[in-house]
Amino acid sequence: MTSTQSVLNNFIGMDATQVSAAAEVKLEEVPVAVRRVIDTAMRGGIPYSLRRLPAEAVDPQTIAAACGTEPSALLRAIVFRGKTTKKPMLVLASATTNVGERALAQIVGEVLERVDAATTERITGFPPECLPPFLPTHRLPIIMDETLVNLGRVWCMAGSPDLIMSVPTKILTRVIAARIARIDSSR
Repeated sequence: MTSTQSVLNNFIGMDATQVSAAAEVKLEEVPVAVRRVIDTAMRGGIPYSLRRLPAEAVDPQTIAAACGTEPSALLRAIVFRGKTTKKPMLVLASATTNVGERALAQIVGEVLERVDAATTERITGFPPECLPPFLPTHRLPIIMDETLVNLGRVWCMAGSPDLIMSVPTKILTRVIAARIARIDSSR
């Protein structure tokens, strides 16, 4: 039994009182892309728990409720690129953060633009709605919103639209070498 299989078979499931549709995730049920994400987390020493989202969990409020957390603890990964250099970068923000392109431009010294879904998938190998905060095959510069660092754990997509993982924020930040910055345009 591989270490990935062992971890998946020791799945930490959702409490049935929170969402009755949650079920244990077995290795054979996990897409190859998710296995790559799990292997990347394990190689980086990032402890995690993996959960299958119920079908009705499509917005931050219902996803957070299914995970037993607040929407501010949901991490979104967004790909931007420089308007001049076209260099891609990964921005990690809370589901409740207004990502300010002006703030990002001040941080990186270049005006950035959010890339479309097709470009995100081409660059990362994942569609935007499944994008994990660490990429198995690409190493992009990462900027993480400072509001996430104060949270003990964050919930992030695991490479599939129905799988989400909880990871300790401080370990994640260290492993991915994220640059911590204030990126919320509403503050």
